[in-house]
Amino acid sequence: MSGKRSAYARFPEVIAAAVRVFARDGYRSAHMSDVAREAGLSEAALYRYVDGKEGLFVLAIRHALLLEPLPGADEPGGQFPLTTPPLAEMIQTAREFVAAEVPFGALARALRIADPPDPYAELRQVMGELFALEEQTAQAADMIERSARELPELADLLNTGLRRPVLDALTDYLDSRAKVGKLRATPDTAATARLVLETLTWFARHRQSDPYGAAIPSELAQETAVDALLHALVPPRYLTGERP
Repeated sequence: MSGKRSAYARFPEVIAAAVRVFARDGYRSAHMSDVAREAGLSEAALYRYVDGKEGLFVLAIRHALLLEPLPGADEPGGQFPLTTPPLAEMIQTAREFVAAEVPFGALARALRIADPPDPYAELRQVMGELFALEEQTAQAADMIERSARELPELADLLNTGLRRPVLDALTDYLDSRAKVGKLRATPDTAATARLVLETLTWFARHRQSDPYGAAIPSELAQETAVDALLHALVPPRYLTGERP
């Protein structure tokens, strides 16, 4: 039992190592030996967790996208090596998961309200949650983007399966608020939604690959991006009671 418990205890480290390797090298160029080395295991030991590279890639994406929790030392969740669905099935699962969850949180609540009393506070919360989402799924996005160069189905998952639902919900929100005068009308609402999301994405995720951006602490990065977008989108009359 102690050996099995130890294996489960190390499983999160194995998945984290796989995510780092796939994000760095992409699916085609990564090898099981690379992941084993990153995890501090022998290649033979890695095969005790999963039966091959595709299975490991599927597990890495599922966990990095927060589709399921990692089993803990006291929660086996199955027998090693784990059985994984094919890549195509995992991609469809990810699409369905995102479609069911977006819009979420503050954005979902905002879309149910026709005319909010405080658009500043509302938009601030919406953008804060979007920033947090980008930060939490940064490793998954890096891994998918790197591997999408070799696997077109991953590029489609990233662009239409993951980003599109968020952009559509954000576009609907911005449009509804502009129509009642609670946010500024812009030349194109869909383009504005993309501006908002790309700005949050850079500060939440892409800044880490920039030597100057990486020096910005997460809290300051979020505050800076959200503050700039608030002042760009909220009419001045609703900014009079700004919160720090």
